[in-house]
Amino acid sequence: MMRAAGTLVLCGAFLVGASSPATAAAPPPKVQLKIVDSVKGGPTKTVWLHCAPIGGTHPSARAACRLLQQVKGDPRQLNVAPNASCTQEVKPHAVVVVGRWFGKRVHWAKVFSNGCVMRAATGAVTAL
Repeated sequence: MMRAAGTLVLCGAFLVGASSPATAAAPPPKVQLKIVDSVKGGPTKTVWLHCAPIGGTHPSARAACRLLQQVKGDPRQLNVAPNASCTQEVKPHAVVVVGRWFGKRVHWAKVFSNGCVMRAATGAVTAL
């Protein structure tokens, strides 16, 4: 009799647990951007930047999201350090940013003469 009562309690516990609503999956981030930096004769780096909420694989996601927020998600408008002193070294960086910024399609590509010029223009966005 005790064994039957214990079995009933255990089954009831499973039924209560099974009937609870499943946890809803978190909604996708409102900003999802793929950022690629390809150096001529060197490595190609690719990261994902998520904003709202901040995340992805970007090493400086918070700073990058903040910069892009200032220009409403338009990388063409970035000019982080306009008076930077960069050398004339020629080591081209091809940068591509594609994805969505709060529902708006983003597709931007630019070739910079070197990493210093790229960082002066884009700051943390391309700090991969």
